[in-house]
Amino acid sequence: MRKLLFLIFISFFCCVSCTGTEKRERMEIKASDILKKIKKGEPVFIVGKIIMDDLDFTQQANIIGLNGGALQVEVSSNIFFQDCIFIGRVTANNVVESVPMQTVFRNNVIFLNCDFRNEVDFNNATVFGTMNFSQSIFRGKTSFNNLSVWAKASHFSEIETEQPFTMINSLFNGNVSFMNVKFADRVSFQRTTVRGLLSFNNAIFAENADFDLLEVGGRSLFNYAEFHKNVGFLQSRFLNSVDFIHTTFKNDVNFENTFFGNYIRTNGLNSEKPVDFSNAFFVRKSKTNDYDK
Repeated sequence: MRKLLFLIFISFFCCVSCTGTEKRERMEIKASDILKKIKKGEPVFIVGKIIMDDLDFTQQANIIGLNGGALQVEVSSNIFFQDCIFIGRVTANNVVESVPMQTVFRNNVIFLNCDFRNEVDFNNATVFGTMNFSQSIFRGKTSFNNLSVWAKASHFSEIETEQPFTMINSLFNGNVSFMNVKFADRVSFQRTTVRGLLSFNNAIFAENADFDLLEVGGRSLFNYAEFHKNVGFLQSRFLNSVDFIHTTFKNDVNFENTFFGNYIRTNGLNSEKPVDFSNAFFVRKSKTNDYDK
């Protein structure tokens, strides 16, 4: 009887293991299969998959020419991922045989509610469609430096980061939303230009935040944001109105030579150290209530 029960248990265990393995295999997809679609110009629409290996957009080999000594690789496909897990790196920037390779995305680049377990590198990329990483989590180093996005709006709302996040010297032709984000490590938006509205409403910055030399053409919103460490706006330019309503500064904040081209609202601003605007430049006086429209 015991022998029979043992055999039944082994059979059941094997069935469960096989079922789990088969289920995982159905969920996994190879990066090479994704790149094959891109080479053919087919749309990439992937939901609920696990990508085990590196997804390198420069490897799809549609080279369109040189730009400043670097090869440009074109992606004409719409890129859409949702509820996906990326075990390997995700990159649009590479060096092959000492030659830099950059990616030009002609259409949308969308990663919704995705889990990036490794490095994410979109340095030097150009995006002509919508860029949307909303509700995604970045567990490795993340960089969007020298990025150019030409769409009317870009979305990074409700993202979470565990390691440094940088968006240095980038250009956004439209609006950019970082609402409800959580940055667990240091961040930098140094020298980035946003021609539309920039929103960091309800953002949490656990480490140092660098906004030096930032330039924003539309309104800038930092309402209910929390800065737990040092934050700098040195020589930044806000050409339109700025909100720091119920914003919390728990450490040093630097507004030296910051340019405010319109009203600034600071209703309910909470700071554990004095906030010094004396070295900032104001075209119009600050307001504590509504904007003068």
